[in-house]
Amino acid sequence: MTYFYDYFARQYREGRSGSLLPAPAAIFGNIEPEDVGSCRRVLKKAYANYRLGSNAEELRRLIGEYREYVSCCHDGQARDRYNAFVYQYMLEVPVGSRAIAAKLGVVKETVFNYVNRCLDEMLVLCMGMPAVGQPPEDREAAIRMLVDGSRLFSSMAGDYVLCLFPGKRERAAVEQGRRATIRIIKQLAEAVGAYSEYCNDGYSSIDTDIRKAGILQKCIAGIPPAAIAEEYGCCQSTVYADIRENERRLAAMMFEMRGR
Repeated sequence: MTYFYDYFARQYREGRSGSLLPAPAAIFGNIEPEDVGSCRRVLKKAYANYRLGSNAEELRRLIGEYREYVSCCHDGQARDRYNAFVYQYMLEVPVGSRAIAAKLGVVKETVFNYVNRCLDEMLVLCMGMPAVGQPPEDREAAIRMLVDGSRLFSSMAGDYVLCLFPGKRERAAVEQGRRATIRIIKQLAEAVGAYSEYCNDGYSSIDTDIRKAGILQKCIAGIPPAAIAEEYGCCQSTVYADIRENERRLAAMMFEMRGR
C-alpha cells in the first residue's frame, strides 16, 4: 500500500485537483434523510394509486426498468421480491399479503420486507445515491457503497420519473440526487479504469494486484464473494482481504487526503 499510495494514488489525485471528494458525506450532497423519507412516501403513494390510473405509464416504465435490474441480480431472492411487489401493486385485482406469502412460500412478514426492499431500490433508480440512507462513516465505507451499489446506481431511470414527484421539495431532492449520482459514478468509473491499468501494468504488475483488479470488476458486476472465491480457486478470506484493500486504494484515489 505504501508504494501505491505514495506514487500512483498521489499522481492520480494531483491530476484531478478540484474534482476529488472532500468527505464521505459529499456523496449525498446536501440532501437530508428527511427529504429522502418524503420522496419514498411519495413513490409508495404513487404505486398505491396505480390502479386509479395516476401516472400509470411512468410507473409501468419504472417497474420495467427495475425488472431489468433484477433479471441480472445474483441474489436468489431478487425475483421473489419483484414478484411480491407486482402482486401487491400492479395486478388489476389486488392480492393480499397472506395470499402473496402462500404463492412465494414465505411468511407474511417476509412479503412486507420484500415490498419495502423493492421500494427502496426503485427510489434509488429515481434519485440515485441519496436514497441509500445515511452517509457512509468513512472513505472506505463510501467506496464499498459505490462498488456494491454500482449496478443499481448505473441503472438509474430516465427523467420521466420526475413527474412522480410533483412537490417542490421532493422534486428538488430527486433532481439533485440524480446529478450527484451521475457525477460520482463517472468518477468511480475513471478511478476503476486507472486502477485496473495500474494493477495490470506489464512492467510492474504482480499476480496479487492482477487478482485484486479482477475481483474489483466482479464486485462491480454484483458477483458475490463466494462465487468469486470459487472462480479464482482461493478461500473467501482472501477475496475479502482483496476487497478491503481495493477499498483503501480507491479511497486514496477519489478522496482528498487532507486531515489524514
